[in-house]
Amino acid sequence: MRTNSLLILPLILALAACGDEESAGKSTSGGDDAATGVGATGGNGDDDDADGDGTEVDDDDGDGSGDGDGSTDDGSTDDGSSDDGGTPVDEEPAILKERVVDYSAALRTASLKLVRNLPTLGQIKGVAEAADPKAVYEDQLDAMFEDPRFTQRMVKFFQDTFRQGGSDELNTAPVFAAQVVAENRPFTDLFTSETGNCPTYDGETNTFTPGECNNNVEQAGVLTNPGVMAQFNSNMGFRRVRWVQEIFVCKGFPAEYSDVPIEMDGKDYTSPWDFGTIGTAPIDFQDTSAVVCANCHTSMNHIAPLFGNFDGAGMYQDSIQVMTPTAPDPTVTDFSHWLQPGEVTHWRHEIPVASLRELGSAMAVDPDVMACATTRLWNYTMSKEDVISDLATVPFDVLEPYYDEFYDSGFDVKETLRVMMKSDDFVRF
Repeated sequence: MRTNSLLILPLILALAACGDEESAGKSTSGGDDAATGVGATGGNGDDDDADGDGTEVDDDDGDGSGDGDGSTDDGSTDDGSSDDGGTPVDEEPAILKERVVDYSAALRTASLKLVRNLPTLGQIKGVAEAADPKAVYEDQLDAMFEDPRFTQRMVKFFQDTFRQGGSDELNTAPVFAAQVVAENRPFTDLFTSETGNCPTYDGETNTFTPGECNNNVEQAGVLTNPGVMAQFNSNMGFRRVRWVQEIFVCKGFPAEYSDVPIEMDGKDYTSPWDFGTIGTAPIDFQDTSAVVCANCHTSMNHIAPLFGNFDGAGMYQDSIQVMTPTAPDPTVTDFSHWLQPGEVTHWRHEIPVASLRELGSAMAVDPDVMACATTRLWNYTMSKEDVISDLATVPFDVLEPYYDEFYDSGFDVKETLRVMMKSDDFVRF
């Protein structure tokens, strides 16, 4: 078992970027399981979800197969008893014990999710009349994962997850992710693949056509995708950073927490970074007049320069392309606007990354990223909404066996979904 380690004006920008600060949950390394939903922060604070087509949550694909694992949230204590003398934490609440195995219902739910159709009469009878309905159900489930319609569902899943779609340019990242799943490639290819990252997909023939992104940068999976860079273009590259954080870590900023907060002007500074590492002009990210902006920006500002050279069309240029929103006119961002002299880019505190490829490599070994992926797969399986925009968080003790399975399978999304849909929680109603 593995442990989950898991501003038009200066003040306006600072407040906008730090708006989630007070409600954000602690990172996994700080004790709470942010990646899997324990104390995770909610929505973006802006209209990111409306930036492209295909962003609606596809919540009509199943009838729900139950999303509990028998755990309780009634304030249970470490000795296995609840504070109010209720159900011990290692036992299922009575309502969950009432569920019974129903492979016919599980077949219907799985079919709607995986191929977007109800099972045929033959499939239904095959399970209902079988001497071993479990074996027949699992055989039919395996067949669905090889059905061309499953690939179409994965394209839609990643359109929803990535908040993208509707045009060829905005589809390349979701299509690439779906290709990774369909071909049983490791999920980490989303961050580390160096070629073929902008394919197209023909749903009628269920074929992927290889494609290069060709936007003047050494490729790193979806982290260098031109459609992503264009759609999430913003002042100082901050929306690109938030996209990476929210989609692949399943929590907003602040992204990191120290063990012991430091008081700043009567407010808690909770980041592990040295307070003085971030810029003070033309925007004072060290401002503490309203909130401690550095709680977010010590992490954010160390990532953003990596995305600063992409222009509004998602093409990588030799110089910084994003703007700093100074008044009365914006100015081209300088590295010193983000960070103090001598600072270098990082993924996390004490994890320096000098390029987007290094960023991808760091994310590929980050347990919080893998826990987030597990959360998104579980939410899809159990008909739950989005972990960020809808706060559909999941306790890690529910996810742990599937988190381990994700690792053991070599980060195979299809295999992890298969295990989830064969689990007791999916087949009991």
